[in-house]
Amino acid sequence: MKLENEKVRNEKLYRVGYIPSIGKYIIACVVTWVAWYDKYFEITEEEYNSFGAESLDELANELRNQGSDSSRFLFSDKNEENTKEQQKLRDKLIADMK
Repeated sequence: MKLENEKVRNEKLYRVGYIPSIGKYIIACVVTWVAWYDKYFEITEEEYNSFGAESLDELANELRNQGSDSSRFLFSDKNEENTKEQQKLRDKLIADMK
């Protein structure tokens, strides 16, 4: 999924950006598994602006470990990890980007 004003931290396996259609700043954390995929979490504008800081690296790692149990979890590229509402949001955002 493409994020607006996206910033990528390859070595820490995450990227941050903004999704205007839902008015949220997002961190997309890569999950390394058989096939790599992203889990998306809401972050604050302040956290977005701290890109490159160790604190954001730590948050990315914490969110990745919490996964769908995090209160910030929005949705996953792995459909089985989403509730119906989360899957509906993901599908809508993908459709909006076409």
